[in-house]
Parts: sequence; structure tokens; C-alpha cells
Amino acid sequence: MGNGIRKMNRKLLLSGIVLAGLWVRNASAQSTNGVKIGVLSVFRVIAECAEGKQANEEYERKFQARRDDMARKQKELQDLQQQLQSQAKTLNDESRIALSKSIETKTTDAKRSQEDSEKEFSDLRSQIFNRIGNKLAPVVQQYAKEYSFTFILDSSNQANQIVYSDPAIDITDDIIKRFDASQTSFKTAAPNGLKAPVAADKKTN
Repeated sequence: MGNGIRKMNRKLLLSGIVLAGLWVRNASAQSTNGVKIGVLSVFRVIAECAEGKQANEEYERKFQARRDDMARKQKELQDLQQQLQSQAKTLNDESRIALSKSIETKTTDAKRSQEDSEKEFSDLRSQIFNRIGNKLAPVVQQYAKEYSFTFILDSSNQANQIVYSDPAIDITDDIIKRFDASQTSFKTAAPNGLKAPVAADKKTN
């Protein structure tokens, strides 16, 4: 199950579930012919925001419990296989057949449990990303409008192919603060002390 979960996590990490290449224009940017660029790691926001940390802790607890259950089933199967091997010469035909059927049943059950677990945890991880992502989108949009960003790129989405970005235009930490504040307050303004990052301003021809 571990390999399947790791593959699932990598696939989800690379998927741009929200905000991929979020494009936000406003009159100010158009009037000055300026392009203001921001970079945001959506994956890091989801992983490091308060709700994401709590969701991940719950996920890990469930995953550990399922992993322990899988280990127990695997141990039972190994014990039966060892019993069949060590008692092969002393067991009568009826006992040998019964033990072999028990091993076959437990093997099938272990395989089915692994497949079910991989699907369950893949769905659970998707639910976490989608739930937080849906709440995150309007927060980023509001932030972009307030600070006159032309567009914001998701650096965790490989489809954007960002080779390099100046750390000064990374707004991830600000968005984490803004998102956490939005979950505890109905205010849409930036929290006190939150400053806009130094964004990349370019003039178009």
C-alpha cells in the first residue's frame, strides 16, 4: 500500500487542482501598460495553512491505522504459510486442503484491502485539496485585486514550467496568513502588518 500511496501523493502534488495560472487584470495595470507578476505555491499553502495541517494530521492517523491493519493481515498470512510449510508432512489431506484454502482466502482479502485502501486514501487526499482549494481561490483573487497583480503563477504546477523566480515576488507566505485569517474572521482586508510583496513590474511594448 505504501508505494501506491506515495505514487498517489506525487500525482496529486503535480496536479494543478486550483489557481493554475490564475489571471487577474485590473484597470490600473491596463492604464499604465504594466505587468505585475506574483508567484504562489498552491501546494505549500494547502500543506502549511492551519486547516491543511489539521487535515494532514487526520489523514496520517487514518493512514497509520490502515497500515497497521495491513501489517497484521500480512503477518497472519505469513504464519499460515509457515505452518503449511513446516507441517506439510504431518497434516492429513483434509487439514492441508483447509489450510491452503485459508491461505488463498487471506491472500485475496489482503490484495482487496490494499486496493481499497489506495482508492480510499487517494479520494481522501483529493477531498482535502479540493475543499481547501475552493476556499483558497477567492482569497487569492481578492489579494491579487488589492495589490494590482496582472497574473499569479502556481509554482507547484509543473505545467507552468517556471525555471526561475525572484523570491521577492513569492506571495505564498502572505497567502497562508491571509487564508488562515479568512477562516477565523469575516474580514476581507489584509491582516494588520501584512505587506504586499515586491512584485515584478514589466513594461509592455
